[in-house]
Formats: sequence, C-alpha cells, structure tokens
Amino acid sequence: MEPRPGKWPRDLTNSSRNDLAAEFAERGFTVGVEIGVERGLFSEVLLKTIPGLQLTCVDAWTAYRGYRDHVSQDKMNGFYQEAKARLQPLGATLVRKFSLEAVKDVRDGSLDFVYIDGNHGFDWVMLDIILWSRKVRPGGIVSGHDYIRRLREPVHVIEATHAYTHAHGITEWWTVGGQNKETRSFFWVKP
Repeated sequence: MEPRPGKWPRDLTNSSRNDLAAEFAERGFTVGVEIGVERGLFSEVLLKTIPGLQLTCVDAWTAYRGYRDHVSQDKMNGFYQEAKARLQPLGATLVRKFSLEAVKDVRDGSLDFVYIDGNHGFDWVMLDIILWSRKVRPGGIVSGHDYIRRLREPVHVIEATHAYTHAHGITEWWTVGGQNKETRSFFWVKP
C-alpha cells in the first residue's frame, strides 16, 4: 500500500480495512486484539486473512446509557452469540469485558497489532489508544475504525487520533477506506 502525497494522515487510495488485514499478514503478524467486535465480521476477516493468528476479541456486549442507547441488551446478547458462533471455530478468544478492564490482562509490548472499534466518544477513544498502544510492540501497528464524522451520533475518532499523534510526535500515519466514510480506518507503525 503506497500513500498519496499530502498532509498527514495520508489516505491510501483504493484501499479498505481488508487491505489492512492483508498488510498485517504480509508483515508476519500473529498476535492481535480487536476492541469492539459486535457481530465479529472484521474479526472473521482478520482470522481468515492472517495465517496462524492468535486473535483476542474484546467487547462487553453490554447495553449501557450513553453508548448506542437504541440497542437493547437482548440485541447485544444476540450479537455476542453470533460472534461466538462465527469466531470460536476459527480459534479466536472472546473476552466479554469493557476494554479498560481487559487491557489490564495484556502484557505491555506483547501484541503485533491492536484494532480499536469501541465506544467512539472522545475520552473512550483516547483512553483506548493510550492504554492499548502500550500493549503493541515497537514495529507493530496501532489501528482503529470509524475515522469519520457523523451527525446522528458522536464519533470523535478523528479528534482523538489527531490529538494522540500530535502529542506523541507521530508524523507518519495513514487511513484506509478512501471516500467510503462508513468504513474508514486509521493506522500507524509504533516507533
């Protein structure tokens, strides 16, 4: 994947998050975590694209005030059952915890990648990036979903990633998904 010239982040034209999974495979990554799994659709892509992947799928699958209030606990339980049926046969480990609880169980520098797609409120995105990036080894990739703006619900991934990369001097990072605002993802290689 080659970046287009321009301001950071650079969009990798004609690419998708499935190409990001292929990039992980090309780099020989075998240990990763996805935060915010819902039905397990992207987790399945990761597992089918990356040979020998040990993927931990973290999601509370819990309805709570302030995050997707329109989703009931029954629906979340259904998402969990769907993810379990889809991912366990592929060898995934499902962790039914909030990301800020699950991060405590992972050793610093032990991951090849993290893919963050949890609560999209600014504080939650920032905490996920801060805490989970510590778990990624140097040369690994910190990445996440929904690098977009939405009017119908608060999505602050753009603001949080810009704040983090600026504060930490990360000057080279990318987005995939191009003009498809519903599936844009961000990533950078951890120094």
